[in-house]
Amino acid sequence: MKGEVKVLSGVMMGDSLFDERNWAIGLSYNPDVIVAQGTSSDTGPAYLAAGTLYGGSLGIKRGLRAILLSAKERGIPFIISTGPPAGGNQQLEKVLGWVDELAKEAKVELRIAVIPGELDKEYLKGKIRSGSRIRRLVNIERFPEYLSEEDIDHSEHIVAQMGPEPIMKALDLDVDGVITGRALDIALHMAVPLRAGFNKGLAAHMAKTIECASLVTVPETSDAVLAILRKDHFLVLPTNPDSRCTPVSVAAHAFYERPDPNRELNPGGALDLSAAKYEPYDHRTVKVSGSRWIPAPYTIKVEGARKVGFRTISVLGIRDERMIGEIDGCLEQARKHVEAHLQPLQPMKDYTLLFRVYGKNGVLGEAEPVKQTKSHELGLIVEAIAPQEEVSENVCELAGRKLLHMDYPGRIATAANVAHPYSPTANKLGPVYSWSIWHLLELEDPCEPFHIEVRRFG
Repeated sequence: MKGEVKVLSGVMMGDSLFDERNWAIGLSYNPDVIVAQGTSSDTGPAYLAAGTLYGGSLGIKRGLRAILLSAKERGIPFIISTGPPAGGNQQLEKVLGWVDELAKEAKVELRIAVIPGELDKEYLKGKIRSGSRIRRLVNIERFPEYLSEEDIDHSEHIVAQMGPEPIMKALDLDVDGVITGRALDIALHMAVPLRAGFNKGLAAHMAKTIECASLVTVPETSDAVLAILRKDHFLVLPTNPDSRCTPVSVAAHAFYERPDPNRELNPGGALDLSAAKYEPYDHRTVKVSGSRWIPAPYTIKVEGARKVGFRTISVLGIRDERMIGEIDGCLEQARKHVEAHLQPLQPMKDYTLLFRVYGKNGVLGEAEPVKQTKSHELGLIVEAIAPQEEVSENVCELAGRKLLHMDYPGRIATAANVAHPYSPTANKLGPVYSWSIWHLLELEDPCEPFHIEVRRFG
């Protein structure tokens, strides 16, 4: 086993600047691999179900150019997850088209192992028929406790967060690099260290620390960061000379997207940080040690999304202190008004009407601990969802018009209770999607669901 592995980490969601000066500084450390994660479920189910791209194409292309050409020039591998954000096949192929374009423009040939993250529905059904019980990851009622073939059929697209094993296998195929669809963020960063024989707990913690690049720096920038993994510790430092890593900034990332900062569940085990130490190595670098890996059955997270109807919204502003004081009653009046109008119309009874009151509880809803509204103005979003677009539009407009002319204690005028900043006042946002699959698939072979294809570009 070599003494250390250097990993240069960026982000491929389209918002990274890849400042040329700072990128060159990162490359000057002679990294062993360049890694960038570019998939996520953070932006919700619509991107997976509809197959649309998130993030600016110019930013993604700029990042691709920097990573692929830098790695090719230095003869080191690159590992990228892409198809932002959901990592479905349609999104992945769009980005691979850009890879081919830039390879042709740069007059280079790239031999890349491509690993789609989208799962074949028949494969999943076959797992169920053979006795697999694919259980839900979180106990939320709208997710079935165990996945059924019907749940699979109703989902538009289904992806899985592959672990590091398929990537490690792909690196053995004499390729310039690996591009995946949906993948576990840390799997990308773990692949080369694990292939080189490094400690799994340290490799996973290093990967966790740099998965979002400069999120661990002070100040936070859009530049890459470098990690140096050694036998019993790793170092992390920024490429931007005006930033630094501190024990606090690095340790804080252990709180990122998890309920327990000491433990993170992953395919094949848990990352245990209860004994992790964060120490200053120099004024810009942090040394981390003490991370452990606790083995467990190998499972991967499966994500699916389905269409549930159509959405129409209306954005309103409220400045009348009397109406603000009666806002809960006003919204209940509007809800009853819509119910009364639509009750006789059988096809129009299936709808959902939501009110998001910004300035009161628009973010936390019923969980908001501050009960007294102190705002002098409120922002209100009226949202209607229904299986038919016409119904969602009618529900939204009925509620909005009732609020516009509603009577309430102390009202002075007979109209203009609310202000409409936009015309038309009701705006159709098109199809609405919901997560339908958020489940764990247990595997004997971590590579089983994933097909690796070596493709040439340029």
